[in-house]
Amino acid sequence: MVALAALLRVVRALSRWDEIALAYAAYQQPWVDGMGSPSAMISTFVGLHPPAYSALYAGLEIWGAPLGWLLLSGALSTAAVWLVGRVGGIGAALYLCFDPLQLAYAAEVNNYPLLVFAIALALHERARVERGGSWVGLAIAGVLAGWTHVLGGLVVGLLVLTLWGRDRQATLRVLGVMALGCLPVVVRAVGMAGGEDTYGQSGLDVATIWTGLNEKSGWWILSWGVAGLSVCRWRLSLVLWLTAAAILGVMAAGISASHQQPYWLALGPLAALAPRRTFAAAFALIGAWFAVAHTLLPAKRLADSLDRPRAIDAALAGEAEALWLLAPALMPDDDKTMDSDVLWRFAPWKRMRPWRGPTPTSFEYTDYRFGQPRVMDGRIVHTTTSLEPAVVDQVVGWHLAEGRTMAFVLYDHGPANDYPGMLRSALKPWKASCIQIGEDVGLGIDELCEVRP
Repeated sequence: MVALAALLRVVRALSRWDEIALAYAAYQQPWVDGMGSPSAMISTFVGLHPPAYSALYAGLEIWGAPLGWLLLSGALSTAAVWLVGRVGGIGAALYLCFDPLQLAYAAEVNNYPLLVFAIALALHERARVERGGSWVGLAIAGVLAGWTHVLGGLVVGLLVLTLWGRDRQATLRVLGVMALGCLPVVVRAVGMAGGEDTYGQSGLDVATIWTGLNEKSGWWILSWGVAGLSVCRWRLSLVLWLTAAAILGVMAAGISASHQQPYWLALGPLAALAPRRTFAAAFALIGAWFAVAHTLLPAKRLADSLDRPRAIDAALAGEAEALWLLAPALMPDDDKTMDSDVLWRFAPWKRMRPWRGPTPTSFEYTDYRFGQPRVMDGRIVHTTTSLEPAVVDQVVGWHLAEGRTMAFVLYDHGPANDYPGMLRSALKPWKASCIQIGEDVGLGIDELCEVRP
């Protein structure tokens, strides 16, 4: 079962080598830059997220290849399946293995697979305490969860409280270690709670939540209701309901966005263990169908599309030492159906170090307008979904000053509003030469524009 879970997640990792992976990796860069300063490493959050995942990501900088980031998340998701199976048997493992929502996010360059792993580890260690074993592993899982995501700390805290009637001493010890170990996170979270940016989302929208979950999971989400009504393991069912209520609460407060679904991953390990094993195994059959339709078939379509001639091929065959990949955002930012045969022209197992400009302070690396560039196969590659003329002028100036030919590659732009016109307008001061390449298979004809020193 673990091998099957790993296989599905490796396929998912290969499919998720796309522009979003690069953008999420860029978000981790401020933490990587702060390495060596204990205070920066503790206090630098990625948005509202504590830095446990950032530390794991930074450890992979020795390799520095996107495949490492993707496989890290896949490995954490696979380990969660193993841990749940150790507690609930083959039915629970099957459930989490095929869980469509888990598969959708299993290879994200983000902290949510780590969140699922931490919750699964807490469930495993909670079972150990129930059997009269040590409480130390549960305390470690709780601290890891808290440093991964505030929601993780809440879920594990609730799981610990379910032990109150069985082992009060262990319960108090675990909660004490969690409170002490997560104190820096709590202090930082309290400080951020006063900021206006923390409440910048649009609020609770049940219709949007349902639409997003239905697209990613379909009828699978009914399994949460079955798990929530479990009598044999009512404590886990209660934790599931309280977790769902907390997610809805932070959305209502504007802290989290209703159109984003990764928070609901926290329910997966709970739902795998709360109902009887036969229910978990039955829902796994639904998940297996989703795995084929949403993981295996899209991966095959991606592989088939790699043979189609595109503008990126001409750019790589030319003399350009700097590339700007431009494609509009055709789907919501939490979409998990898009992939990128363009980025697959660059091998994701090779090191891709960030390029910081002429000087280390030339621009803020997380500023998406500059394309969060990386050195790929000896070329400096920027990726954006739009162009800001002033930024384009600055970046082109940097590259031309170093004697580099620069190529702009526009692709998958058909449904957007005149991206060829936007590109040509932005490059007009530089007398760029532009050509169309390939055929229109539904998303427009690729364009290649070159600017020479």
